[in-house]
Amino acid sequence: MSFIAWLIAIATLLPLAGSVVNIVVGRRFGGDRAGWFATGVMTASFVLALIASIQWVFGSPEPEVLPIKWLPIGGGKWLSLGLLVDSLGVAMVTMVSLIAALVHLYSIGYMRGDSRVHWFFGYLSLFSFSMLGIVTSHSLMQLFVFWELVGLTSYLLIGFWFEKRGPRLACRKAFVMNRIGDTGFLIGFGILFYKLGGNVLLPACEGVGDPKLLSMLGMLTAPASAGGLGIDILNPPIWLTAAGIALFVGAMGKSAQFPLHTWLPDAMEGPTPVSSIVHSATMVAAGVYLTGRIYPILTPGAHLFVATIGLVTLVMAACMALVMTDIKRVLAYSTLSQLGYMVLALGAGAYTFALFHLITHAFFKCCLFQCAGSVIHGAHHQQDMRYYGGLKDKLPTTMWCYAVCTLAISGAALPFTMLGLSGFYSKDGIIAGTMNYGHMLGGWANLFWIGPLVIAYVTPFYMARSFALTFLGKPRDQHLYDHAKEAPWTMLVPQAILAVLAVFAAVLPFQSLINQSLTDMKNQAVTWVQPGSIMEMHLSHLKLDKFLLFGFAWILCLAAGIFMYKDGFRYSSRIVKLPVISQLYTWSCNKFYFDAFYDRFVVAVGLIMAWITNLFDGKIVDKLVDLCGLGGRAAAWLTRIFDEKVVDRAVDGTATFTHQSGGMLRSTQGGRIRAYVMLLFAFAAVTLVVLLAVMKTAL
Repeated sequence: MSFIAWLIAIATLLPLAGSVVNIVVGRRFGGDRAGWFATGVMTASFVLALIASIQWVFGSPEPEVLPIKWLPIGGGKWLSLGLLVDSLGVAMVTMVSLIAALVHLYSIGYMRGDSRVHWFFGYLSLFSFSMLGIVTSHSLMQLFVFWELVGLTSYLLIGFWFEKRGPRLACRKAFVMNRIGDTGFLIGFGILFYKLGGNVLLPACEGVGDPKLLSMLGMLTAPASAGGLGIDILNPPIWLTAAGIALFVGAMGKSAQFPLHTWLPDAMEGPTPVSSIVHSATMVAAGVYLTGRIYPILTPGAHLFVATIGLVTLVMAACMALVMTDIKRVLAYSTLSQLGYMVLALGAGAYTFALFHLITHAFFKCCLFQCAGSVIHGAHHQQDMRYYGGLKDKLPTTMWCYAVCTLAISGAALPFTMLGLSGFYSKDGIIAGTMNYGHMLGGWANLFWIGPLVIAYVTPFYMARSFALTFLGKPRDQHLYDHAKEAPWTMLVPQAILAVLAVFAAVLPFQSLINQSLTDMKNQAVTWVQPGSIMEMHLSHLKLDKFLLFGFAWILCLAAGIFMYKDGFRYSSRIVKLPVISQLYTWSCNKFYFDAFYDRFVVAVGLIMAWITNLFDGKIVDKLVDLCGLGGRAAAWLTRIFDEKVVDRAVDGTATFTHQSGGMLRSTQGGRIRAYVMLLFAFAAVTLVVLLAVMKTAL
């Protein structure tokens, strides 16, 4: 076990230890001490991961798979637990631990005064451990264990304020939606488990197919003589396509992709630190990470399915972000849209940029949610932007951090150059990949690049809208404005760090890690994808801003959003009354009626089934039980009659016979000598007569 593997293993386990300590003895620490302890443990985890990433970048080590035998499954095979250490895993552990450490620090100020704060930090640390477990798992089975633990801890965190109705409903909805997706995960895992006959080991990013790594792809393509299936990668079987799609359904649940997306906006009912970590580096990232990790086995059919889901999600979510007035819900639908970009890129073959966008998005989206939390904290928990306005004077640090991250998510760049913020580089590569994919398939498939291209204009508009409604113009609620104040330093420092990372993430080692790992994957393992979809491009050669993609376009859209909403809804209230726009506005405000559809059809069907089941239970099952009870009563009556008329009389008759017999015998014992002598002579006479008769007969 190498030094890097030791560092990654310890970095993964530290949050678990912190969680246990806080849950068991955290009440004795007190609120702030529990928070500082959890933050210190999480920071130590990040430091170890950072050392490991530096060692990885400059040491050029080989990936490691460190399995430990767990359960025998027959034929000399074992299910195993283990650690997978490769460049993608190291990058993800570093990113997740950094985001988690900053969210822990932020939570100290945000959750101050809560009576159960030690439980919150215990859940938050366990949540972080679960995600670290996902990105270091070496097999699908082990990944699924942590996958479910992420689901459990998200349920606990979203519903942390369970005394309120909103969080209770939101955590239940998230749990149910994720269970639906997990059903697909189990089906896909079951198919691969059956076909591979045991462990389904995840492929490392370097050396995929190398027998030393026993990767999933290597086991599929290896000849039968070497213990593989010998699959022809140019003509993949249907079952492999089904397995890939089923596993992706699990990713759809975690990453809130259409149509399993409705739980993520409702998750805003939980504390804002939960929103910042769920929407950036942990739960929603898990689905994209899983899809990227199983990318080598996705067939062309699975790629098309993945790309279609991503396209629908990114367009639909952006439309809903345009009309939301709750600041956290704007960011929630923005997350859905950005996740749609990543999923579409994975389907289109631009996996390098999909996972690169996962990294960059984590920084600016976490910062945006923390800024929103600072606004809500300063506005006494008012989340509706219709009551904001003019807060730039009250919350200057928060305003600048929000502005920087708005530029980052908008893909801001200097016109006709390749100089921009982190979101520009990753999103630029995604659109390049989708253009390549759309042109390869032709026809309607051009929607795969037209959609993200259009939404690239929409994103800066709705982000400028949220910025203008919150910080610019005049106060629309004077009382709220007068009492608003900047957040404490424990909330502002994480925001500032994340804002800096949102600017420079593209030039940090993360980019090198992702590009290095996925370039190897592209060269060795993407033969499932049709040759035309394999990109041989680099960011410096894309030059997409000649289409004004991120040149003047983002400037115009940002300017339009600020101009339209800096004075509130004065202009937009007129525009939404236009014929076509009014229809889109109505649909977007009603979330495209997905919640209504689920309530009226899916939930209604469940209620109808419950009513039918209740009716069946009341009219049939209960009647059968009553009939059984009636039969029991009848049997009891017959038993009583038999007992009274037969058993009791038999017992009574025996007693009477015994009593009478005893009376008869008692009469012979009168106590008179004459009677005894007469009786003796009588018996003697009878005996003599009998003997004489016997002797006569014998003679």
